[in-house]
Amino acid sequence: MNNWKFSLCCINLIYSCVDALRHPFLCGPKWRISPTVNVVRWGLGSTAVRLAEDYIYGHHQRRRLAYFIELMEVLNPNSSTENWLRLLPGRWCLLYCTGRHIGLTLRQPTPRVLISDAFLTFAEAPESVDPILSLTSDIGFKIMPESDWPHDKSGTEGNLSVTTSARITPGRIYTNAEDGKESSSRITSSRYLGGKWGKAAKMKQLPASLPTASVNVDENDVDVSMSCGSTLKVKSARKVLQEVRTQTPPEMFDLSKIVCGTYIDSRLMVLRGVNGSALLFVRSNRTSDP
Repeated sequence: MNNWKFSLCCINLIYSCVDALRHPFLCGPKWRISPTVNVVRWGLGSTAVRLAEDYIYGHHQRRRLAYFIELMEVLNPNSSTENWLRLLPGRWCLLYCTGRHIGLTLRQPTPRVLISDAFLTFAEAPESVDPILSLTSDIGFKIMPESDWPHDKSGTEGNLSVTTSARITPGRIYTNAEDGKESSSRITSSRYLGGKWGKAAKMKQLPASLPTASVNVDENDVDVSMSCGSTLKVKSARKVLQEVRTQTPPEMFDLSKIVCGTYIDSRLMVLRGVNGSALLFVRSNRTSDP
């Protein structure tokens, strides 16, 4: 008799657990939250930064990252020139470039130069009535010993700096190649707003052109300087400079190759070069940089 009561209690307990698991709170339809455009922008930027920090140069990874950057450009929240002038001043760290990638993996140049960080700094020009900004590119590098460079990453540190002035004006970037309008920076992809991205952006088709901030660099006022922790001969310094230029996107050395800005917010910025490559920057806190 006691065993029968115990079995009945166990059965009741089991059925109670099953009923609890079948409660509508747990088994009801999945909650579908329609993301706002701001949430989509935040997700795109965070995903792009995470992919860039993985330091993976596979073709599929680069294609995916370029696609995310293009989506960010379509959903640019600050397209007017006034917003660019407000958000642009500051120090930006180069995180990724959709153009060429040349390093030391399969190359053994002389000297062995390792690029550390590349920064782009926009500062308001003093006593300027027009929207003119001072533009500075700082590229840090390290000259490693040629014998043990695969294992020993220590060496002589140096810095390459390029300073000029730039004027920010309104502009457009054409997204359809068959438009017949000439543009030095053109996006030809037709798969921007497919699937969930199209629903989030609420656009039936890609616009013919996107608003940008044109970056007009003064080519007649360019100052280039290079500093190094050790004394270099003229021939050695030229080789170091050439190697730094080889491993760095050309837009970071020749600032006149920067054509326009296509995306900016408080943390990320995308600039386009004359050859169409996109440079992804993240805002840098000067006090936290090594």
